[in-house]
Amino acid sequence: MSQEKFPLERVMIQGLRTGIYVLIVLLALFQHLFQEQFFNWALLKHFYIASILGLCVHVASLVFSRAFFERRALVALTFLMDLALLSYLLYQTELNQSIFLFLDLLVILVCGLVFGTRGALILAAGFSISTTLILALGPEMKSLTFFFLLILNNLAFFSVAGISGLLADQLEAQGLSLSALRKINESIVETIPTGLLTVAGDGRLIQINPGATMIFGDVDLETSSVGALVPGFDWKSALGKGKVEHLFQQGDDTKVFTVQVLPQNLPDQEAYLVLIEDQTQVRKLEYAVRQSEKLAAVGQLAAGIAHEIRNPLAGISGSIELLSEQAQNETDKKLNRIILKEIDRLNRLVGDFLDFAKPEKPPVDILDIAPMLNEVLDVVSRDPKLRQDVKVERHVGEGLRMRVHMDKLKQAILNIVINAYQAMEKSETANFKAKAEVRDGKVIVRFSDTGCGMDENTRKRMFEPFHTTKPKGTGLGLAITLKILELHRGQIFVESEKGKGTDFEVQFPLS
Repeated sequence: MSQEKFPLERVMIQGLRTGIYVLIVLLALFQHLFQEQFFNWALLKHFYIASILGLCVHVASLVFSRAFFERRALVALTFLMDLALLSYLLYQTELNQSIFLFLDLLVILVCGLVFGTRGALILAAGFSISTTLILALGPEMKSLTFFFLLILNNLAFFSVAGISGLLADQLEAQGLSLSALRKINESIVETIPTGLLTVAGDGRLIQINPGATMIFGDVDLETSSVGALVPGFDWKSALGKGKVEHLFQQGDDTKVFTVQVLPQNLPDQEAYLVLIEDQTQVRKLEYAVRQSEKLAAVGQLAAGIAHEIRNPLAGISGSIELLSEQAQNETDKKLNRIILKEIDRLNRLVGDFLDFAKPEKPPVDILDIAPMLNEVLDVVSRDPKLRQDVKVERHVGEGLRMRVHMDKLKQAILNIVINAYQAMEKSETANFKAKAEVRDGKVIVRFSDTGCGMDENTRKRMFEPFHTTKPKGTGLGLAITLKILELHRGQIFVESEKGKGTDFEVQFPLS
């Protein structure tokens, strides 16, 4: 065969070749022991020497089979040695009665398995020439027996060569097919995100795939077990039950795994295949979708109520203004101003309701957002209502092109930057960084402040409607901001630490 053999196949082939010479030596010993009266050492000593020489060479090649088969020229040389030694043994015996003729066929067959059809035909031609010469030197050269043996031997040699070559080609094709299937199987195991764990009967890990490493990180096979990787999970009880969902706490997060346990038929030990899928992010996305659906329903209800509230507010506001004009004393005027102020606040709240509930179409215009970002940063830095000694570090790159509703995105960015400034109102140091760049096919906008920061609970709830930490806040500013960012297919990442500040990053698709 053209491809390199597996170690076991090498040993089997070389063992068969060694067995040929073992058989020759045994036959010689049998004759020496049981037919001693016909034994002539002077005639047969060369026979013994040739047989033992061949046996020693093949035993050595069997012992050093790995190094032997790595040198194909050396393997070919041993087949030429077989040709010479077996031809000599045929010459020493009567060819038409010799068992060694069968051994010639066996050697041709083995040669075909190693070198294919071409190698087998070359060796068959060698045996054909040698047997023809042996017959030519015999007494039957001019008889019918000579021609009969000549035709029969050559037919046998070349038939076996053809059959062995065909068999070798079929084995080679099957080996290539199995090798391809093995590579496909290994590729699937290496690339699928599902964790595949081969587990011993006592729970020890035998082998894991890269998918399991992605889920659990680096795993020490010698010390880890299924129980250590998936706490609280009785993996043996899941055997034969299909996919089983398991929840467990890992730090502050709740992990959701689906686990399936299948028996493995290994001959030397009890083993199982454990398939693990991390469904944590899927469950979070499902929860987010449900929350979005709830918020959409609430938004529609809020929009209807807001319209009903806004109409009478206009009438109340107009009536109070008329009463203010007719007020005679300062107390009445002050009360009227308070009422008008609260009506304005309620009107703004209703307006925020409507902005939050109103459905929006995705943006289609492709624009560069860099000028808008610079404008927002300039406006906020000059706002007299905000802290004026903030140290601003600005890095706004070029080519920040994306599909955008510019006015709406400006509103969202303005909310984020104003919140950052307000968070630094009482901070000892007020540093604000704004960075916008194109990276990995995305427009990435990042804001960092050294403000009061947030605890984990506040960070998780910061985008919820009506959740606010400001005394006069409505709790809709960041909810509207989130809606606008999601409308632009933005991914939001917030990191914050109480007393140290907040990092706010948004990633938009680049257009």
